[in-house]
Amino acid sequence: MRYYDNGSMYTVSVSRREVEAFKDKWPCSGLPDTWVAFQFYKRNGDLVDISPERAARSFDGSTVLLALSRDAQAYGARRSVGEAPP
Repeated sequence: MRYYDNGSMYTVSVSRREVEAFKDKWPCSGLPDTWVAFQFYKRNGDLVDISPERAARSFDGSTVLLALSRDAQAYGARRSVGEAPP
């Protein structure tokens, strides 16, 4: 995962390889074999956006996409307070 500081928000990009590794834990997820980026507000951690848009549309309300976004959110929250990446 990669963290990007966007001022009042942060973005966490999950590479295609990381998505594939995540899918190993969720074999019937149906997640596409592509990168996904999540953008969050720093203030409260709310999810603001998901890219690419087709991932957001295809998996709106998906438990699997929610689980991946929470992993990304936790990673980004640690980075936004200055912790080293895991």
